Amino acid sequence: AALNAVFAKLGQQAAASWNLSGDPCTGAATDGTDFSDQNTTAIKCDCSDQNNTVCHITRLKIYARDAVGQIPEELQNLKHLTHLNLSQNVLAGPIPSFIGELTNMQYMTFGINALSGPIPKELGNLTNLISLGFGSNNFSGSLPSELGNLFKLEELYIDSSGLSGALPSSFANLTRMKILWASDNNFTGQIPDYIGSWNLTDLRLQGNSFQGPLPATLSNLVQLTNLRIGDIASGISSSLAFISSMTSLNTLILRNCMISNSLESIDFSKYASLTLLDFSFNNITGPIPQALLNLNSLNYLFLGNNSLTGKLPTSIGRSFRVLDFSYNQLSGYLPSWVSGKDLQLNLVANNFVDNELNNSILPSMQYLNCLQRSTPCFLGSPKTASFAVNCGGPLTSGSDNLRYQSDEVNLGDASYYITGEPTWGVSTVGRFMDASNGGYTIRSSRQFQNTLDSEMFQNTRTSASSLRYYGIGLENGNYTVTLQFAEFGFEDTQSWKSLGRRVFDIYLQGERKEQNFDIRKAAGDKSYTVVKRSYKVPVTKNFVEIHLFWAGKGTCCIPTQDNYGPSISALSLIPAGTPLNNNSWFHFENNVFSVINY
Repeated sequence: AALNAVFAKLGQQAAASWNLSGDPCTGAATDGTDFSDQNTTAIKCDCSDQNNTVCHITRLKIYARDAVGQIPEELQNLKHLTHLNLSQNVLAGPIPSFIGELTNMQYMTFGINALSGPIPKELGNLTNLISLGFGSNNFSGSLPSELGNLFKLEELYIDSSGLSGALPSSFANLTRMKILWASDNNFTGQIPDYIGSWNLTDLRLQGNSFQGPLPATLSNLVQLTNLRIGDIASGISSSLAFISSMTSLNTLILRNCMISNSLESIDFSKYASLTLLDFSFNNITGPIPQALLNLNSLNYLFLGNNSLTGKLPTSIGRSFRVLDFSYNQLSGYLPSWVSGKDLQLNLVANNFVDNELNNSILPSMQYLNCLQRSTPCFLGSPKTASFAVNCGGPLTSGSDNLRYQSDEVNLGDASYYITGEPTWGVSTVGRFMDASNGGYTIRSSRQFQNTLDSEMFQNTRTSASSLRYYGIGLENGNYTVTLQFAEFGFEDTQSWKSLGRRVFDIYLQGERKEQNFDIRKAAGDKSYTVVKRSYKVPVTKNFVEIHLFWAGKGTCCIPTQDNYGPSISALSLIPAGTPLNNNSWFHFENNVFSVINY
């Protein structure tokens, strides 16, 4: 009866093989069928009680069914549950406190729903829990200290859950912890020292509000294979010393972590399993060690936005696919390996020799000198006073009388492109993690709202980390930069696939204009709806930079693993006061933009 009521309240039906009109503990519920391989609705029973005469439901799964409503109170009658999976639905309301009465529970997840309210302290009664997940929801408040009673807990998935505050000191008791995913929350304070006493193999702490430094006790986590920490926005800077003993790593991300150190302080030859390393957006100094580029296991290396100096190493390992050295102070001539087939290489914003770039062995580097620190093109001799780009799409004319240039070039994890004039360019870095084939342009054939230029929004350019557009050879003066967006990574449907959030920051000429910008939220929680943002920007050196930056915020994996990071559909730059069309002008006064009709 309790099982029937749960399904009825959530508007679900069991698979045909279930005999819910009689005894549900028959057929696939009791045979050797693997619970994880069954339909998205499934149960398992244990019929060993009272000499094999009494059956109890021990496992219940209502997964990816778009079930709506609140968590049914009838669940509390299923006292023998050890496994509960209600993830990827549209459940709302709180996690009820009675869940804490299901003390046989070992594996429980509510991930990717619309649940809200505080996390009930009663979950601390589930002392048999091995795995707990409630990420990608809308909870509020902090983690209850009672969760520190879950001594058997090995896996905790709470990314994008909406929580804030410090991690409880009681979590020092969770010494069996192997996996912690806690990115995209608002956790504060320092990352606790006690994490170094856990038995972790996978730690993810990006997009929070933690302060530096990173705890030295992390050096005890010698079994780590996956470490992702990012977006330490304040506090004291950190060194790299704590990673010296983490030689089992295959993924190492310390991005935007206020690290001030030299790469030469680490013996990279010990990291024989490392496939991806991301130290971008820090203050790492000194040269790039040859030992790092000798690693034959390393496929992806992101060292952009640091303070590295010296020349590029003379050789690289045989497995490299992506190298990002952009925004450093590197100089000298380019080694022969830069022409490697299928190698993605971003060298933007360094100090490489001008003659070497102009006569490069790579045709794609012909105009790279326009994006070096000391040799911007047309400095003092401007060639243009405007440009517009259809980001990720073909050449098109807008209803604003601007001609939007084509931006259909195929960019990857560390790429740049400069137009042949050159009047504008684009640079992107970052890898969509855990995605089998992450794409950097997205297309939709849908019609878009709030625009006369629907076709222009059917393409968008994205990035997993940092996306920059440049205006080159501009007249100096004040300009109006207009950025246009439309979200279509999340559908406007009552489905778990609609629950994602894309969040990023917007910088113009190095100044942050928007923090935690959410396209869909700005459009009134609607997809396929155009959002425009306009800003006044001064150009003093014939050059402008538009930077869209992912600071670890937003969901990572709804509906797919590559649906996060900045996204833009179109952009334009025109002198302030330029007419938008035949009947209106863009006017800026007292830091306010307005459209003047006449």
